[in-house]
Amino acid sequence: MKLYHKVPQYLSITVWMLIYIIVIDVAVNILFHYPINPHTKPGRLQDYFEYGRSVEGKLLKMTRPSAGESGPRVMGGWLKSAKYKSLLKEASNKGEILIALYGMSHTEELWKAISKTDKRYLIRGFMAAGATPNWSYAAYEFDKGRHKAAVVILGILTNGVALVTSTTGMTAHFDMSYPYTFPRYTVKNEDLVVEHPPYYDAKDYLEYFYDQSKWNEYRAWLAEYDKYYDSILFQRSIFDYSSFFRLFRRAYSERQKQRLLKRVYTKTGFNEESEEVTIIRAIIRSFAESAREENTIPIIYIVNTQGRGDHLFRVLKPVLDAHKIPYLSTHIISPPDDPRVFLTENSHFTQSKDMELAKEMINIIQKELEQKRDKKQPLRYSYP
Repeated sequence: MKLYHKVPQYLSITVWMLIYIIVIDVAVNILFHYPINPHTKPGRLQDYFEYGRSVEGKLLKMTRPSAGESGPRVMGGWLKSAKYKSLLKEASNKGEILIALYGMSHTEELWKAISKTDKRYLIRGFMAAGATPNWSYAAYEFDKGRHKAAVVILGILTNGVALVTSTTGMTAHFDMSYPYTFPRYTVKNEDLVVEHPPYYDAKDYLEYFYDQSKWNEYRAWLAEYDKYYDSILFQRSIFDYSSFFRLFRRAYSERQKQRLLKRVYTKTGFNEESEEVTIIRAIIRSFAESAREENTIPIIYIVNTQGRGDHLFRVLKPVLDAHKIPYLSTHIISPPDDPRVFLTENSHFTQSKDMELAKEMINIIQKELEQKRDKKQPLRYSYP
């Protein structure tokens, strides 16, 4: 009899809990409603409750039928764009040296520091937020032949190695979901094999996004080639409307990300048998071979992430030594385990450390140019 009387009480408590959860969920959605205008910058809490929305849900927030109407994130990072037309093609004055850089934001900070350190060095830079190594290498390949740089620099970040099997900022960075795309590389018989996504520019992205049959084709391509594609994270559903479910989905995304990361990288370093390490080494080798065929000096900029030690340097050193590829590794000037060399708001180095790194990069470039001159090779950086 006592149990019989308690059942309605338990049921009542459950019902009221559900009511409170729904009320809180609705209140959060109202109080921290994400801006409708994709050009309006959201607040910190608006961003926080948005992180767990599906990729397609995020795309709906930022994408409009035309590029001009769409949010800034829609336009950034595309490998096919007219940006290259506005960049320097060659050094026009005697003594000037053109450098082409490809990579993530850390590479952009190096670019700025080099420009401040020595005005003789002119920069042609292709960067993307959260750029993975395969994006950077593809950017170099797309840009090849458009310029007469004396030196080309490829930036690689510790955290980027595990992402080299992704093909878009939508899967590589779930929280932010950049729509730009890039190739999927694999290695067969020590050679890089490339699979191209269906589109490489914002115009074609808009066409695919607003055509359901084409978008379904793209989903299928992602499922086949992108290791980071997950339909639970990617596809829009009714659960996007729930702030609670968005939090759960974000937690799920972090768990999935760590699961993939642990196959490639642990506290002791990189798994040298992983597909990702095989690909990144092949990318570096191919980059150097391609640059040398163009009579250009290749340099690898190795950015060791905070708290990750010199693991990236150590896993890349064998291929760098074997092919005599010049490099600058940040771990000497900016020790990864010293928090004082990093900015508190992001993973970038402090300005003083970027300046030190720029000076060392210039030293490396000068040394390589002198060696090239001694071998009496044609100097692409010298103009009468």
